[in-house]
Amino acid sequence: MTKYLILIMTAMLLWPVIPAMFYFPGYLLSNHPIYRPEEITRIWQQEAMKLNGTDQDTIHNRLAELNEEFPDAEIFWVDPSGKTQAVQDLSEDTPAQWDYEDVLSLQMQGHKGSFTLAALIGGDPKQGFMVMRLPGSHILSAEMSLAGNLPLILLFFIICLCFVGLSWLFFVKLRKRLIKLQSAMSVSGKNEIPNEVSISKKDEIGELEGAFNRMVRELRESQQREREEEDLRKQFISNVSHDLRTPLTVIRQHIHTVRNNPESSHGQTSLSIIESKLNEVDKLMDNLLSYSLLSAGKYPISMQPVDITEEVRNRVAEWYPVFEAKDFEVQVELPDEPVIWAADPMWLHRILDNVFQNVVRHAGAGRYIAVHMTDGQKSQKQTLIIRDRGPGISNKTLEKGAGIGLSIVSLMTKEMGMQWEMESSSTGCTFSIWKETK
Repeated sequence: MTKYLILIMTAMLLWPVIPAMFYFPGYLLSNHPIYRPEEITRIWQQEAMKLNGTDQDTIHNRLAELNEEFPDAEIFWVDPSGKTQAVQDLSEDTPAQWDYEDVLSLQMQGHKGSFTLAALIGGDPKQGFMVMRLPGSHILSAEMSLAGNLPLILLFFIICLCFVGLSWLFFVKLRKRLIKLQSAMSVSGKNEIPNEVSISKKDEIGELEGAFNRMVRELRESQQREREEEDLRKQFISNVSHDLRTPLTVIRQHIHTVRNNPESSHGQTSLSIIESKLNEVDKLMDNLLSYSLLSAGKYPISMQPVDITEEVRNRVAEWYPVFEAKDFEVQVELPDEPVIWAADPMWLHRILDNVFQNVVRHAGAGRYIAVHMTDGQKSQKQTLIIRDRGPGISNKTLEKGAGIGLSIVSLMTKEMGMQWEMESSSTGCTFSIWKETK
């Protein structure tokens, strides 16, 4: 496409010059100017009219100036008395004194190969007249413009044909590529995404095709993300429904016990269980609110330097009575020196609470939890590790309530510039969290 544009631009630049080759071929092919008869006649008559009423010195000086403009011409003038006034050396056949017959034969000098011009000064015979003889080679003739320049005329038409042909090829190919791109854009169906197009050339249309392909890929990625988010949303609703259904079922059962025997030991035990389940429901509702605010980006965050080891010790101490009541073996190995991360203390508490709660709810059979921080992992970054000996977290376990807590962990760690992962097996789960540093 670029070479076609260059050829077209070249033809457009030559377009004003080509006509001049036919009207003024001598100007292009000779070393002296070529004049059109009507044009040089008009100029000579205008000069004669400008000298109307002037004295002889003014006429003589002006003709001398014109002689410099037309150095190959023979210029002189005849005063009212018929005497020749020369501004340069004249040919021998120029009479010194003009009579009526000399004036009549003035225009017949062309037979000697010259072009003679005569004009009355001021248009008045009483002021005399001025004469200019130009060599015939300086005058454009019909033969020179047509028959003598037939190759140039053929060249002109060849260039025109090439211009038209290249323009036709250029626009036809351009139209085909644009139609192909238009066809790729035209898709049927509500959720259809157009296919990518092949890039044939790296030009302006090729850049447009590349941009179209990038748009198609982005649309596909966006559609894939929407499907994944929809699947997560359905899974999330399923998890929440199960989390709410389980404690409510237990509460209904124990309400029946309390209604029948409110004063008995079974009734009091049922009240304690109901209270515990209501706390779980309250915790679930709190998680739902937190998840909604995090998803909308409206959960308040206050980043500041935090000693991770100190925060972890405090959270383990608060959860220790719960672990002890469940007969958990608790192992804590944290470094004595501070480990400073940029984090929100409240968000960090929430992450640890969700992890510890998952351990208590889903790894109670293992009765073990270990908390330690180690180096040499995750690109040599200090990593907080929480390990249990439960049956592991499977898809079934996620459906029973572990999903929303881990979703909150994922959102919070991402917002604080942290990373996390959970490895699960039949011998337990390992939760790891670390902070990337620049």
